[in-house]
Amino acid sequence: MSAYDLLAPAAPKRVLFIGETITDVYHYGRAQGRPMKESIPCLEHVRSEEWRGGVHASAAHARALCANVDVVSWVAIRKERWIEEAHTRKLFELYGPIERVNSARCPRLADYDRVCVNDYGHDMFDRETIGLICKEARFLALNVQTNSGNYGFNLATKWPRADYLCCQEFEARLATQNRSGPIEASLEKLATFATRVAVTRGGAGAIGMENGIITAQPAVSTQVVDTLGAGDAFFAVTAVLAGDVPMAELLRVGNAAGALKVGWVGHRKSVTKQELFQLLNTKAAEEAQPEIGNQFRVGVGEEGME
Repeated sequence: MSAYDLLAPAAPKRVLFIGETITDVYHYGRAQGRPMKESIPCLEHVRSEEWRGGVHASAAHARALCANVDVVSWVAIRKERWIEEAHTRKLFELYGPIERVNSARCPRLADYDRVCVNDYGHDMFDRETIGLICKEARFLALNVQTNSGNYGFNLATKWPRADYLCCQEFEARLATQNRSGPIEASLEKLATFATRVAVTRGGAGAIGMENGIITAQPAVSTQVVDTLGAGDAFFAVTAVLAGDVPMAELLRVGNAAGALKVGWVGHRKSVTKQELFQLLNTKAAEEAQPEIGNQFRVGVGEEGME
């Protein structure tokens, strides 16, 4: 299938993204060694960057394929990361506080071809809200993330149904209590409430299940600059195509989007249709390449699902 035919089904769709607004802040500093009296790193602050991430980052990636994309969010959180500038190495991060913000009235979910939920686990989706979304959405695409702020408490299984579920391998294993068994066992359990499941596996690519058939795709070779938001990119482009293209092709598009996203810092830009076309039409997007120097076979993995 050509890249054009692969991405074309998303264009006419009306899509709604629902999820938390995350303000991602990077503070860059030059390493100054360690203080004599404390075993902590010392940085000289150089500069800071701030972006609107979370559900807004996902929606921005989806706009590469769909002209009509709306966003609804009523929970916001700030995440600040301290970065050693020379190597763009993250040292630590600070979360909070979680705030409830005024938002435009939620539109009728049934008016949208796709309702895409980014559930980052910051208390936006209570039982009543989940029930309403599951009842009203004609096609529900779901991404439920586990992070240091909700470890073990924000699992995909809290949602009773999904037409498409996307998560990374650790999240899939945690949700299905499958610590070390075959990942296929997790897919089978998740498929009891999700019609289609895609699981990202970092350098091992991605694996998915649809109609009882399990499909795997190798990763795309790329140079990693920053993994922040790679999972959002994978989810955004696959959520608007799921059900319209075969699972193997869906995973290929997702891996390509994730590989593009790790090529720049933070949310400085979003994936574009032209970039996807170019990458999907190269041999590197068709076949996994061996590691060369500081190049890695990259899909989207644990670090990418931020």
